[in-house]
Amino acid sequence: MLCSVALLMTACAATSNVVTDEEIVTNQKPMATYTSLLLRDFELKRELYDDGDERMGEREQRYERIPAQLTEQIQRYVKARRVYESVSRTTELTPKTLILQGKFIRMGRFRITIEALLLDGASGQEVAYFRQTLWDVLDTSEAVGRLGREVANFLDRIQYK
Repeated sequence: MLCSVALLMTACAATSNVVTDEEIVTNQKPMATYTSLLLRDFELKRELYDDGDERMGEREQRYERIPAQLTEQIQRYVKARRVYESVSRTTELTPKTLILQGKFIRMGRFRITIEALLLDGASGQEVAYFRQTLWDVLDTSEAVGRLGREVANFLDRIQYK
């Protein structure tokens, strides 16, 4: 009986949706001084999801829409928290603007990894870095929502750094 419980706990731990991240804030001024956020779609290279077929199938078309969907999710979650006065894809660059851009590092059925950069709107200098990995991804649509929420959480956490 005890062995069965131990085996079950080990199996559950191995299949849980683990989120690991890395956060670095290098900005000299407080992050709370930024009042607007400009969102750019994350880069997703075709070789991360392409199955090698010449013509683009339905699966590849769904993957091509993922960067825009992630941006929409991030925008929704960040706006709901009311941290920034303006959150959009078309904000004018000012000294109080942060630019969020990033890229997908890995895109697969069981793992998605993204890197996100925050840039100062006036200088273009990197002020923060974020790396997020979702494990045991079975549904890419659900994973995009979770990634959006995690990026919004990161933006919220660094406000006081």
